[in-house]
Amino acid sequence: MKIKEVCSRTGLTERTVRFYVEEGLLHPQTTVMNGREYRDYAEQDLERLETVAELRKLFFTIDEIRTMLSHPDRIEAVVAEYRVKLESDTEAKSAILKRLDGISVSQLADIAMLAANLRDLSENLRLPARDIEPDFGRLDGISKEERETEYQQYLLRQERQFTRGKVTVIAIGSINILLSLFTFINTFRIFPLIISIVLSIALIMGVVWVRYLFAAILGLQALSAFVLLFRSLAEAIPDWLSLILLIQCVYSCWACITLFRSQAVKEFLYAQKNG
Repeated sequence: MKIKEVCSRTGLTERTVRFYVEEGLLHPQTTVMNGREYRDYAEQDLERLETVAELRKLFFTIDEIRTMLSHPDRIEAVVAEYRVKLESDTEAKSAILKRLDGISVSQLADIAMLAANLRDLSENLRLPARDIEPDFGRLDGISKEERETEYQQYLLRQERQFTRGKVTVIAIGSINILLSLFTFINTFRIFPLIISIVLSIALIMGVVWVRYLFAAILGLQALSAFVLLFRSLAEAIPDWLSLILLIQCVYSCWACITLFRSQAVKEFLYAQKNG
């Protein structure tokens, strides 16, 4: 199943699901297509996500969960450490709450006064692990904020490319239907019209083989239009017909090449097929 269905069934956001995947808490089947990753989640991935989310709500750390997932024989030791940490945190937080009840916060001029009032409590506590071993968020000279910006730009580029592919495919399918309607008006042949409409809808829906069939048909149409246009040079045919043949030849060539070569079209059709 795709990430949208996963989020719908678990109540988690796409960002949270991706975060758990990046942290190695689950490993959905991954397919790389045109440099882009597509993940397919199984029922067991869904169960894993729900398990991880439940433990995170109970203040288990990512590292603790990862350790228990990778080494089930260490669950007892991890839970024992977690219990000690929880008891210590509860005791410390209770003492802090009690002290805060006795402080007139409105009389504090700055945070230095706040720290001074709590100093006897803080002296017995350790800095958070994140402060002792901070992650400066740098990889190859790129900060965490810069990576986030690049990721957002990547998503924007992907969205724009998907939109271009969508517009292109819908335009080709729609033009094909219009041309078929024009032919039907002149010939009253209903069967080719029905086939054309069905194929156009299938193309927009992302049916892979239809894309290649469309490209082949368009290639033949371009060749046919070119031959007729060449013959028109030796025969006396109306200028408007020559113009129509020229337009059909140019359009068919463009559409054929686009369906075969366009990265945006490939992205859109693949997304339509795989969700």
